[in-house]
Amino acid sequence: MTPAQELLESIKAKRAEQAKLLAELDLWAAVQAQGIDISTVATFGFKPEWLTRIERLQRDNAMRARRPDPFDGPRDVNGHYACMVYNFVRHKDGTTTRLQPSLRAP
Repeated sequence: MTPAQELLESIKAKRAEQAKLLAELDLWAAVQAQGIDISTVATFGFKPEWLTRIERLQRDNAMRARRPDPFDGPRDVNGHYACMVYNFVRHKDGTTTRLQPSLRAP
């Protein structure tokens, strides 16, 4: 690999990392815009029972059309799905707060 190609690959990797970090910052800003103190948030999560009526319809329509579930991502080795949407935050004290509207995972 030539030095120019190495430099180009390095720049691409840094831009991908920057895009990932900006998406995470957007997520935190959206949580803060919902009136949640972000210093108290420990994790994000998804509870299917907290889907709105519209979100349940989106999930049902995707299943009928044999499209992927819009709320579950790829399945990992352990059989768990990657979370594509967050609809609650768990605080450091163990309490949860529902996110309305739900937020896309970065």
